[in-house]
Amino acid sequence: MSVPPLGGPIVPISPAEIALHGIRPIPRVFHEDARGFLVETLRSDDPLDTGVAFRMSYTSLTRAGQYRDIDRWHVHRIQSDRFVVVLGEMILALLDRRPDSPTRDQLAVVRMVGSSDSVSGTAPGSTESGRYLVPIPPGVLHCIGNISRAPFVLQNFPTELYDPRDEGRVTFSELPVPALGRPFSWDLVARSDAPR
Repeated sequence: MSVPPLGGPIVPISPAEIALHGIRPIPRVFHEDARGFLVETLRSDDPLDTGVAFRMSYTSLTRAGQYRDIDRWHVHRIQSDRFVVVLGEMILALLDRRPDSPTRDQLAVVRMVGSSDSVSGTAPGSTESGRYLVPIPPGVLHCIGNISRAPFVLQNFPTELYDPRDEGRVTFSELPVPALGRPFSWDLVARSDAPR
């Protein structure tokens, strides 16, 4: 499957701007200097609705121009995900499909960033607005993509051990997004090639 052209009307927001019910992003501080960086990704004193206990963690790398399922959403019935980007820039799309949520059917497209080391041109030690831990509760559809020129590294601290029976997929075409008047697709996401 080919990579979609980007440059649409959706400009990704900072995690701090997410307005979906029960998703409270937590700022992460990156300590950077000439040697590299250090970031505390998950802490026992984080104010998470899902609690800080986790059953596993994993790290993934996504290359420039690639998507984790280019044409479909991920969703869990039981598990909450907790995403932190430690290196690079990731686009996270969230669609609230929880039946009783006051923000049901709302979409948020979020720019998450990690270390600026050779990625965004930002000077070491600078403050970056996309540096957060973002919790994703059950019932919130999500997908991730890389529209930058470099890979990103994602860490996740799920609340459950991996269970394929809990992981669902919904193709974009099956689910129109009310605010868009059509299904989500990556070609709707604006791309900025300018250094950030």
